[in-house]
Formats: sequence, structure tokens, C-alpha cells
Amino acid sequence: MKLKCACQTITWGDNQAERFDRIFASVRQAGFEGVEIGFRHIQGVPPDRLKTQLAEHGLVLVASHIGGNLENAGQAGNERGMLDDVIDYLTAAGAGLLMYSGLNAPSPQAVRGDMAMLGRAAERAALRGIRLLYHNHHWEFLNRGIMDALLADCPTLGLCPDIGWLYRAGVDVVAFLQANAARIGAVHFKDFASPGDGTVSFNMDTVPLGAGKVPLREVAAWLRAQPARPAPLWMIAEQDRHDGNVEDAIAINGQFLVQMQEGAGQ
Repeated sequence: MKLKCACQTITWGDNQAERFDRIFASVRQAGFEGVEIGFRHIQGVPPDRLKTQLAEHGLVLVASHIGGNLENAGQAGNERGMLDDVIDYLTAAGAGLLMYSGLNAPSPQAVRGDMAMLGRAAERAALRGIRLLYHNHHWEFLNRGIMDALLADCPTLGLCPDIGWLYRAGVDVVAFLQANAARIGAVHFKDFASPGDGTVSFNMDTVPLGAGKVPLREVAAWLRAQPARPAPLWMIAEQDRHDGNVEDAIAINGQFLVQMQEGAGQ
């Protein structure tokens, strides 16, 4: 399978739009070809301007990320009830992927309505040429049955597996990817310094790729061995936080994914 490398800009925290030139320069220098940006960071920037700004750095917008109720426009929240606006934006900006996350509840029954909403949203997005992908955390596995129900009840919903959170959930990562290969639209590469403890915990000890315990090299090898697809699959570095200089972490993450893309350092 042909692989490409992108960077989720989450590592830079809040107020990203006013720093996009610096962020995009760092991303490109690190070897990435594209970016994923949370929608709250780009919704105030005209899509044509964002596309031009990215092109000036040799980058493309690969995806955005959203959460909440995608159907109820009257609901409070920065990203709620905005599916059509988000799709319009991504279409204008040239991105084809939209990530969704947030089914955090104790049981499948507690999120049944949300799963139905996601199924409808995936169908609506597909009609506009956008693929809606579910980004997992660990709780969908630790709160028994949520991921199984999501996979069974939302057949049109794709997946953007977060490898770090799969590891934190105690999941056999490669086995999960193999079982759901047809639904994978992108992969988030995240590394943690410590494993999970079997509970829903937000010990966010994320570290640069390759510095922690997550089996990222095994995942990259599996991806490279998969049959070719019409379009490349994006490996997206997503380091939620970093205690030191962000640019240093981004440089490490870019180098790591480029090596994984080429099969080096295995």
C-alpha cells in the first residue's frame, strides 16, 4: 500500500490560526506532506485562504476533526450541528476526510442515538465526497460493547484507528486493523510512555513517535504489506501534548513516519 505522512496540529494547543505560518513551516520542515486540523481552529479562516497558505508551504489539508451532535443546529457548542458547514469547508479546502470522536459513555445503550446520528452523517458526507471516520480513544473498548456496537450498527462509517489509544485499551492492535481493514480511511500514530491499566484514565503521557511503548513499527509494517488502493493512505502523527519544545517533537515525529513510510529502521 502507498502511504503518505501528515501531522495533526493538536500538539500546538489553542489559538493555532494566528500561528499557522510558523506551524506549517515546522510541519513541512519535518517531512510531512499534509495536515489534519481541528475544525475549531480553521472555521474562522476562509477555506481558499487556508488552502493557499498551506500550498505556500508545500502542504495540503488532509482532514479536519469534529465532535458533538452533528444534526441539532440549535444545540450549544462550538462544533455541534455543523456537519453541512464543515463539509462545505472541506470541499472548498480540498480535503476528503473528516474525523469524529467522543462516544464516551458506560454502555452501547447510552450512545445508541449518537451511533444512529453518525450512521446518517456518514451517508450524508459520502454524498458530498467526504469520508467520515471514527477516531477511537480507549473507552470505546473498556466500556464493554461500544466499539462492537459502533462497528455493527454504522456500516457506512469508516475508521481512523488511533494506535496509541488501542494500545492503552489493551487491544491487539494489528489484529484489530486486520479485522477492520476495509473500513480504515487513515491511521493516527500516537505514542505513550506507559501502558493502560484497564480503566478509563487520562494519563496523557504522550511522547514523540518511537520513544514510547506503542507498537507503531509493527503497525507500519502491516500497512505497507496491505494491497494497493486507488488512493494513498495517510499516516497521521497525533501527539496530544509535549512538555518541551513543540517543534522538536514534530521533527522527531516527521522523521519517524517518513522512515515508516519507506520501511527504514524496522
